[in-house]
Amino acid sequence: MKQHTSIAQGRYLLFLDILGFRQLVETNSTQDIYAVIDDALSAFDRWEKLNGLFKTIYFSDTFIFYQEPKGYSDWAFLDVYAIGGMVLSALLAKGIPARGAISFGEFEVKLDATDRHQVYFGKALIEAYQAEQLEKWIGITILPSAWKPYEAINPGTIDALASERVWSKRDDDVLLLNPFIKLRSWYTSALIGEVDKPYSSWNAPEFPNDILGFKFIREKADFYAARNDFTSTLAIKYHTTIRFLESILGDQLYKWGEEAALPGNFYPRQDD
Repeated sequence: MKQHTSIAQGRYLLFLDILGFRQLVETNSTQDIYAVIDDALSAFDRWEKLNGLFKTIYFSDTFIFYQEPKGYSDWAFLDVYAIGGMVLSALLAKGIPARGAISFGEFEVKLDATDRHQVYFGKALIEAYQAEQLEKWIGITILPSAWKPYEAINPGTIDALASERVWSKRDDDVLLLNPFIKLRSWYTSALIGEVDKPYSSWNAPEFPNDILGFKFIREKADFYAARNDFTSTLAIKYHTTIRFLESILGDQLYKWGEEAALPGNFYPRQDD
């Protein structure tokens, strides 16, 4: 059976923006701005090396993490959302808020005729960019173009993973990704005493990143709430994200995430 052209030639793509980048540039030194970008690129570089099949394009405040070999595969879907969650967690752990979208479709990356300039374009990029711009939170959405090919081959799996708190599905068929993969996956083990403390040294750097990233979101939301700011553009992003995390994590897992960051459970890393 011949594959449909869009499936055979498509690529998975994560489009991710650093939020508040213009203000960062206007109010911080060149060294501080460079450090933020370098931290973000380091998170992507780690997964480029570990995975081997995705590459990163960077420009200003935007990162494009794309599947290098063309063609749909189950592994590519599973990898892009998991890596996307762990990259976002790593950024949040450094105090870098970001928002993104995952799509699947045509995306071309080539050098120009002089071999001096990289040219990239495609429907998957446009779709992810437009979707990311519409959101009012800090997180990653998974578009129907990304998850429906997987569901077609693995019927029922998307809803099953939703029940496991991997994501939640909106009425428009967009999935809202829970970025704290390790926080979720280690919870049951921690309840029965199989996760050693301090949590800052367990399954590093991903699990500590989840704890610190979750703490960052909570503290920023608390900061705006203490100022009675629930409606400004920035405040809405954090309050919306906290409501989502409360919903998808549930009371017990949410509370454990809070407790995991306490000094008795978590010792700060030397670079924090």
